[in-house]
Amino acid sequence: MESATKPIWTRRSSRCDNDHCVTVSRHNQGVDVFDSISPGTVLSFPESSWHAFLLGLGTRKARTSSGEQQA
Repeated sequence: MESATKPIWTRRSSRCDNDHCVTVSRHNQGVDVFDSISPGTVLSFPESSWHAFLLGLGTRKARTSSGEQQA
């Protein structure tokens, strides 16, 4: 379900492959995330959940396609 609140800011992913991009929009109630292939499908997160997600990304190590961890 798409948010009826006007976004404070919107950010499109900087690495897109054939216009397949992820867009994130922040608004007063939280964050909406959608994919350029299916822009009608929106994932909405409350601010606290989005913040926890971002903190989790900062503590993870990247994995290569072969499953090896990178620093």
